[in-house]
Amino acid sequence: MTEKGLVLYGNGVDYTVIVDDKEIIARLRGKLLHTTKRSHHPVCSGDYVKLIKEKDDYQISEILPRKNKISRPSNYQIRKEQVIAANIDYLFLIVSVYSPRFNTGFIDRILTYSNMQQIETIIVVNKVDLGVSDYELECIEGYKKIGYKVIGTSTKENTNIDKIEELTSGNITAFIGNSGVGKSSILNSIDPTVMQKVNETSTYSLKGKHTTKQSRLFPIRNGGYIMDTPGIREFGLWNIEWDELKNYFPEIHALSSKCKFHNCLHKNEPGCAVRNAAENESIPDFRYENYLRILDTLYENRNIYFKKDE
Repeated sequence: MTEKGLVLYGNGVDYTVIVDDKEIIARLRGKLLHTTKRSHHPVCSGDYVKLIKEKDDYQISEILPRKNKISRPSNYQIRKEQVIAANIDYLFLIVSVYSPRFNTGFIDRILTYSNMQQIETIIVVNKVDLGVSDYELECIEGYKKIGYKVIGTSTKENTNIDKIEELTSGNITAFIGNSGVGKSSILNSIDPTVMQKVNETSTYSLKGKHTTKQSRLFPIRNGGYIMDTPGIREFGLWNIEWDELKNYFPEIHALSSKCKFHNCLHKNEPGCAVRNAAENESIPDFRYENYLRILDTLYENRNIYFKKDE
């Protein structure tokens, strides 16, 4: 008997999977037991899988195609991929106006990756009750001008928490951000039971050692699922060609066709429409500066990471 399930959490061999609103434990079978040349742990939170039931035991026989994923280099080997989340409907990029400070460099690296993976990303600016500076307001308006949705929140004053909750309803959502931005407070405001489960590590450890390197997907009371992702101090881009970066900055991509050269990198080429737009402030200057920084980093690291999935 074959069934379809949604993976909530696992330790590399045993996984908690939800099937028809019931949580079961399933074990990898066959070739899925072995990691591939380019991956570390083949199944992740958010994966849809096919299950084979034999008596009272479930086995994962197949990972269904992913519509998107969040991954990073494995700690064991930089050329191995560790997928930490998959099939995300909305990614909430949580930042704050105070401690930690508002960092457009971090924001733009996340946005670049999520654009590459075609994950709809919403910028959540938390702690707005502490006051928003003129610089932060300028950046927020810049992101809105490009087309990003930005929501200002405060758990202390319950500002716009209902908007976050509405978007999580019936969807698989993931929260990502630096430590201290208030992710836990927002999760707790949406559904207090989520944070209770996050703290009950033994319940979800499945006999394996609990580690913050893995993500967990939690059912919430509004019918959706929220992904608790590993804490992120920095977000390094990888698995992306340096000369393709321009495709993942929407305002730069839109102007690329107007450049004199079709392969323009928008650095110092003559007749560059993007550079002219940055100089005329028709596109946010901080975005253009971040583009150049990321481009230089990708070029320097072009031979370190593998670039394309097999």
